[in-house]
Amino acid sequence: MRYLGLLLLASLPMWNLFANDLETKILSPNPNSEKETTKEELNISSQINQYAQNAKKSLGLPDLLKAADSNYALQSKILSMQQAKKNHTIAKISFLPSLDLDYTFQKNNRDTPTYKDFNTQTANAKFNLDIFNGFKTINTIKEKSASYRSSVADVEYTKQNIYLQVIQQYYQYFDNVSQLVSLQKKLDQIDSDIKRVSKLYEQGLSTIDDLESLKAQGSLSEYQISDVKLSIEQNKLMLEYLTNTTFDALKRDTIANPVYEIKERQDLTSLKEQINVQMYQNKQLNYYPTVSLFDTWTYNIQKPAYAMGGFGQLYPTIQNTVGITVTMKLFEDIGLTLQKQYIKLGQMANQKNLIYKELEQKKDEKLYRKSLEIAKAKIESSKASLKSAVISYENIKKKYDVQLITFTDYLQALSTKFNAEATYNESLNNYELQKANYIFYSGQKIQDYIK
Repeated sequence: MRYLGLLLLASLPMWNLFANDLETKILSPNPNSEKETTKEELNISSQINQYAQNAKKSLGLPDLLKAADSNYALQSKILSMQQAKKNHTIAKISFLPSLDLDYTFQKNNRDTPTYKDFNTQTANAKFNLDIFNGFKTINTIKEKSASYRSSVADVEYTKQNIYLQVIQQYYQYFDNVSQLVSLQKKLDQIDSDIKRVSKLYEQGLSTIDDLESLKAQGSLSEYQISDVKLSIEQNKLMLEYLTNTTFDALKRDTIANPVYEIKERQDLTSLKEQINVQMYQNKQLNYYPTVSLFDTWTYNIQKPAYAMGGFGQLYPTIQNTVGITVTMKLFEDIGLTLQKQYIKLGQMANQKNLIYKELEQKKDEKLYRKSLEIAKAKIESSKASLKSAVISYENIKKKYDVQLITFTDYLQALSTKFNAEATYNESLNNYELQKANYIFYSGQKIQDYIK
């Protein structure tokens, strides 16, 4: 089946065998064997990897991140970056002078008696070079260069953002899977108790209340299992959407411990370059005159008939005109000033936004460093809670089997044990997620910590 890693959780004899095996390995009933309850088998997700190995297509976290590079939103950003690079190249070409060549053939039909018909052919070469334009060209090139650097940073930020979303869905997937494991084990235990209590009830050794309460707990567990299955399917679909790939199961990987340091996040780099773009746009608007050199060369290949007579000296065969043009726009100062003020205000707004985001990054770095420390502490506390819940359940179950405690106490111990088991595995996944959060918000690259 396509969703092997998910549907096996709901199915059936193999899953029941897995759940029973987990209970034997993970939740040792021996209260004196602390070593057994601290083994790696406490992590249900590591057991689920055994099923991922048997799936047709199972992916780990490195595989998902690699596949995320084909995300269409990221590909769109990459194309925009390439467009900005081309625009920068075009701006650099504007330094080159212009050289235009043209050829003209003209046929004239006239009704004058002297020169009735004649043809002309002319070739022209026009050269133009901007000697000075108020540094507009150089500032245009700088603007396009800053725009390109901004797009490069935007691509990297988009990539890191997509990676973070993948990691969030990835560990939520294992959160839900661990809950499904615990709920299925709880349901198996309840089904076993229902069979046992049914026999006792038939023999008059148990009340109808105990039996119906067990059935109610079983129905509730089935309801909860259906909800968790839907959540797992949502995680799977989101991962396929983000990575543009499909898979049958997932293998659980971990993230290396991040280095506590803050680097400039790529969205801040992009914003800085956008400020530079506005600065260079402002510099392109200036009050300087423009100076350009031109040279026009004309060759009259075929002269008109009237030029072949006495007027031939006034109609040269070759003509070359060289000159300098100086242009000064005198009545555009008011509009130019308003344009410069408009761009400057936008630049100042982005500068304030940059300061705000830099402070936000410092705040986020402190917050997620603390979150990471707390997540690590939660692993130890949830592990201790799981050990206590296991020992308590085993003792209470023995007492319940010989009718020394009430049925309510037994159900409470049963729920506490499986809730503690799910909570422990959630704490493991939350720790990995907080690592990713810290790496992202501190400005580091997520892929550097995932091998």
